[in-house]
Amino acid sequence: MPEFSATASALGYYYQIRYALFALLTGELNGGISLETMDDITSERDGSPVELIQTKHHVNQTASLADASPDLWKTLRNWSCKILNNEVDPNTVQLLLVSTDNITDNSVVSMLGYTPAQRYVKKALDQLQKVAEESYNKTNAKAYQDFMALTKEQRYLLLESIKVIAASPNIIDIVPKIQRQLALSTRDEFIEPVYQRLEGWWFDRAIKSMKGAESKVIFFSEVRAMINDISEQFYADNLPIDFLSCVVPEEETLADSQKVFIKQLQLVVVGQPRIRNAINDYYKAYQQRSKWVREDLVNINELENYENRLINEWQRRFLIMQENLAEGSIEHEMKLAGRNLYNEIDENINICIRPKCNEPYVMRGSYHMLANDLRIGWHAKFIERLQYLLQNAGAMQYEP
Repeated sequence: MPEFSATASALGYYYQIRYALFALLTGELNGGISLETMDDITSERDGSPVELIQTKHHVNQTASLADASPDLWKTLRNWSCKILNNEVDPNTVQLLLVSTDNITDNSVVSMLGYTPAQRYVKKALDQLQKVAEESYNKTNAKAYQDFMALTKEQRYLLLESIKVIAASPNIIDIVPKIQRQLALSTRDEFIEPVYQRLEGWWFDRAIKSMKGAESKVIFFSEVRAMINDISEQFYADNLPIDFLSCVVPEEETLADSQKVFIKQLQLVVVGQPRIRNAINDYYKAYQQRSKWVREDLVNINELENYENRLINEWQRRFLIMQENLAEGSIEHEMKLAGRNLYNEIDENINICIRPKCNEPYVMRGSYHMLANDLRIGWHAKFIERLQYLLQNAGAMQYEP
């Protein structure tokens, strides 16, 4: 895949965001961070930058950061300009270059490592100045110019403040490293689903930060609080809720087999706005329950037991409704009684699948799933009125 492709560019942005999460979790960044402000990633403390990070992601894992590497010189130009414009003081700000490329022996970047044994700043400066003065690389020409525009002391301070992390894990390989950090506070069997939910929140938070829709600075405490909130959803008495803000399809896009619960509501003359609410609950509960099963968070027996609890509660109220309807009640009376039954369950009943999993769409949507199979209903004669659907849709018949 060519490095200049749109895909490679997009991966670079995704890598930047994912690496920022990794750096926060590993404690590499203290305080808070912002994205695409002073640099790719900026670490701040008390409102002042303490570390600027440039991330370089390449699909080609055999690439290396040689002395004339465009990635290296783009980064040097960026930081040189900040010094020239008095935006950065290299005496107080750490500059970090993170690249998936390898290090070439005796290259400049090999002399700017993290440990004292890896650092030969004066030798690196001599090599860079020689490249800037002697190279005919047109791609790097402006970078050479801006770097040499610094005084010699500024060039030395610039390199003194730079640390290079090469051969950094790529956008795929960094995921298990993030998950390893989550393992410190998450049970092994839940690390993957916790990670998926954390990253979904993180990317949304990062995008809002870059757009200015929320605070630009993201603090470690905010990330830790989110990890705790997500992890708590995987306790034995709880389940994660994932579809609060999902986009629900329009009624006309549903298959006929998914519209039985709508006909149940129409039998008792529930208004269209409330039917739309019911579609929302049905779709969210269906998706949520399917995800729980895929992630092995619930088993079929638990779902069956939950449905039996819902049916038992409905049946008690259904039988009371039947008794209250006088023999020979007219259709209008049965519709009103059925709508009152639906209203009571929709508004006043809260049967949780687990004690702390109390999101209403789970119960409401599960009732609509049962209504879709004609295992429950709202109209006193719902089986009789919708009998044809049992034959056409193959729905399960339930005798109230």
